[in-house]
Amino acid sequence: MDAAGFSQILSTASVPERERLPMWRELFGQAMVRLDIEPARNVPFHAEGTLCALPGAAYASVSASPVQVSRTHRLIAADPVEMLYLITADAPLELRQRGREHVLAVGDSIFVRGGEVSTIQCRKRCRFTNIAVAQDDLRALLSGADDLAMRVVPRQSDLLGLLHAYVDMLRLRADAASGVAAALTAGHIRDLIGAVAATAAEDGAPERPGVKAARLRAIKADIAVRSCDPRLDIVGVATRAGISPRYVRRLFQDEGSSFSAHVLGERLDRAHRLLLHPGQAPRTIAAVAYACGFGDLSYFNRTFRRRFGMTPSDLRGAG
Repeated sequence: MDAAGFSQILSTASVPERERLPMWRELFGQAMVRLDIEPARNVPFHAEGTLCALPGAAYASVSASPVQVSRTHRLIAADPVEMLYLITADAPLELRQRGREHVLAVGDSIFVRGGEVSTIQCRKRCRFTNIAVAQDDLRALLSGADDLAMRVVPRQSDLLGLLHAYVDMLRLRADAASGVAAALTAGHIRDLIGAVAATAAEDGAPERPGVKAARLRAIKADIAVRSCDPRLDIVGVATRAGISPRYVRRLFQDEGSSFSAHVLGERLDRAHRLLLHPGQAPRTIAAVAYACGFGDLSYFNRTFRRRFGMTPSDLRGAG
């Protein structure tokens, strides 16, 4: 990355339609941001925006027709500096990284690691902002910098608002990317992203009891819907809630429980209901267990007896 920094405005508006995509892929996608770009089918491609590269930081504000962008192994290998990206948009974004998927709501932001394969898709025309800092620089500011991938920052975050306001101001100040101002500007962006990341990692001030209670209710509702899925885990629940797995654990601990105990209770209660109503239940005890998310029949029998004081067979026989 140029130590002096640079700012550039790009647009496909004056380019013949058949040449727009090749130009944007080569100049913006490959040379500048190192992303593969695939537009939606049967939709004329158009994009325009501003890219500013600074020492150890960068930001881009781009408006584009429906598109999917991907960070591939090949592009990662060609990039000498690993960046951490904070992305937001004025339309929903579908993101995939680390085997996880998330639909980012309008105005929310999400962290994506540049050193790992990722895909971002928008199914309608949108404007998105992409703010990046060098991962090594952020590690010096935040001990949990390597755990931020797919962490969501809600649009209500005051610090997120400050960061976006600062970047919006920079877009109107071309001199911010030149001379001695470039390093100063990059430092400000790093400090702001570090503060946003610390808040996202739940290292900030404690939430008010009413907010915590609302978060826990939403998490329990999500678990209730997905409790029979054997793939249900705390990472997916936390991602959908826009908070960290550690914070999910803390919410359950504060009420004297745990995430795993709550999931187990949901599954056992559902199995109990199915066994009490044979007409609604699968034929065998094993089928009931597997239908409720259990992968081990002996574990199901043992935990069922501990909770209800009888085996699943006893309950079915009593019914």
